[in-house]
Amino acid sequence: MRSRAVLALLAMMAAAAHDVASLDTDMPTNSHPGRIAVVGGGVAGCAAAILLCAQGHQVTLFEAVADPRPVGAGLLLQPTGQAILRRLGLLDEVLAHGAPVQRLFGDNARGRTVLDLDYGRFAPGCFGLGIQRGTLFGLLWRRMLAAGTTVRLATSVEGFAQDDAGVTLAGAGGVELGRFDALILANGSFSSLRAGMQVQQAQAPFPWGALWAVLPAPPGFAPVELRQRFRSAREMVGLMPVGRALDAPTGEPRGINFFWSLPLADVPAWQAGGLPAWKARVEALMPMSAPLLESITAPGQLRVARYADVSMQRWHDRRVLAIGDAAHGMSPQLGQGANMALIDAWVLAHCVRTARTPRGVAWNDAFAGWSDERRPHLRFYQRSSVALTPLFQSHGRVAPLLRDLFFGLPGRWSWVHQHSVAALAGLKTGWLSGRIDLARYDPPAAAPP
Repeated sequence: MRSRAVLALLAMMAAAAHDVASLDTDMPTNSHPGRIAVVGGGVAGCAAAILLCAQGHQVTLFEAVADPRPVGAGLLLQPTGQAILRRLGLLDEVLAHGAPVQRLFGDNARGRTVLDLDYGRFAPGCFGLGIQRGTLFGLLWRRMLAAGTTVRLATSVEGFAQDDAGVTLAGAGGVELGRFDALILANGSFSSLRAGMQVQQAQAPFPWGALWAVLPAPPGFAPVELRQRFRSAREMVGLMPVGRALDAPTGEPRGINFFWSLPLADVPAWQAGGLPAWKARVEALMPMSAPLLESITAPGQLRVARYADVSMQRWHDRRVLAIGDAAHGMSPQLGQGANMALIDAWVLAHCVRTARTPRGVAWNDAFAGWSDERRPHLRFYQRSSVALTPLFQSHGRVAPLLRDLFFGLPGRWSWVHQHSVAALAGLKTGWLSGRIDLARYDPPAAAPP
């Protein structure tokens, strides 16, 4: 198991040793570029725009807000996501801003180990990377603009209509926003446009969310890995290093991502209860968080994160494709949102490239191919997320008890540990076997002169 994991990771990273300039060796020969609309400027939308522009397509990205800003919680980039960023030519900058995470450790309020997952034990040189979401957004946004994407800000796409020849977008009041060969929905779990796809689908908002903030590490605060503590499944507090913000001044303290789990229905009571009482609860569960909490002086410093479970029978409808959270939003238990978005974009570029004909891209085939390629990987993580959520965010008693009894086993049993970290790293496509092979989706090597 260990040798297979090492070989897979080495192959994945070696195959990624080229930047965006070499993403598609046939880029100059694209005599029939497609006109592609992308709705949503998050990780999935930006990455897709970069890669499709690299193939010579004309990409227009629609973003509802007038001034997109790099804001958001910290996230953990897995080896799979890192491999895609290397292929995009962005990994060096991401590494310079982020913070390596070698271990995920969690225990309960009584000190019993619940999670103990070590990337280095899984495969030498393997690690997660904590980074501020705003930093990743900013780097992708800049690269997207440099790639030649046309961006339409403060433009809300309210609907679309498609026929055999293309897709027409409509804005507020039914105003036509343009005619395109294909439409990519990348506007998040709560996308209203997804309902316009003739695909069986469901969206179920999670009753639980989280309070989060990126806090400056106070002087003398010990470096942390990804550290969590649980009281049953009712309370969870976590810390994760996320490096520095994009364009941060020299000497700015490193950032620590802080999060606190709670039911969304309890947010008003939390706001009314005052910070001192809440801080006392947090510190009682995780005393080491006390120095960090001193920098929280107003409730507005904490943002409320909301999630939804999005399931679709397939992710395409003729010339329309959903990617990222718009396609497969899930709870944050496995921390795969950004990684899945990056992989979605990379596989999309492959499917569009392989569906090219002398008359242009066969969009129906490209998007149907994407659904086929992504299905094993996405289904595994969607099902895993559904299974894990009650163990960490619920009022249940039995589920967290079983978690506390059995989830510490990966730290002691090598076989279980390897499978657990493979899941965390974003590699698995099945419960007992199956690994995603990102190199399958790389462009063909340039022909020798």
